[in-house]
Amino acid sequence: MSKYLGLNQNKNTQGFTLIEILVAMSVTLVLMLMVTNMFSNATTASNSGTERAEVESAGRAAIGFMSMKLSQAITGPIEPAVPPFYWNFDLADGNDVSFCSVSDTTHSNSFYFDGSNIVYCYGTNNAVLIENVIYMKIYAYDKYDNLYNADYNIGGDPLNCHLTSNLPYCVDIGIQLISSNDKKKADQLSGSSLTDFIARNCRWFTTRVYFQTRQGYIKHAYEDRDK
Repeated sequence: MSKYLGLNQNKNTQGFTLIEILVAMSVTLVLMLMVTNMFSNATTASNSGTERAEVESAGRAAIGFMSMKLSQAITGPIEPAVPPFYWNFDLADGNDVSFCSVSDTTHSNSFYFDGSNIVYCYGTNNAVLIENVIYMKIYAYDKYDNLYNADYNIGGDPLNCHLTSNLPYCVDIGIQLISSNDKKKADQLSGSSLTDFIARNCRWFTTRVYFQTRQGYIKHAYEDRDK
């Protein structure tokens, strides 16, 4: 009896059909694509956040450095020099400023915008202060009335202080930055597309620097005495 039962026993184990395998592979592939896309978006968002943080940090550092240097500007005769020389405050075209600093009266300081970078010059040494700059402008006001009128749009114009022997009342600095990756994208655009892209992705940094009444620096004999 058991002999016949063994011969007639049915095997119910069946493999997957080709259609089932294809469906399973398709579902797996879709899931893999979804997961990959999710991680890709997360990475892109993380990189974008990192770049914006770097732009924020670099912009604040750059405009802080410019403010600090400009706040030390002096004009007038510098002594003791043989022969005595005279320093001016020179602002040309709103993006090229040169001056003498009270911390070092033997070398000139200057900042200028070369179209994509702000360059700091100290004497004969030049160094890029910050990269990926879209725009830079420095406005100088020779007195409070001009500043007030300009702020309230009633006819006051910024003064272009070119080779003046007096310090302005104050200067406004404005720079517009963009991340390095966005700069590459912007270089491929033009017209309204470029304008819209910059408006969405740029970061503005502005500050105002007031000047003390410092006309020249004359070194007196008592400054060399030991205290």
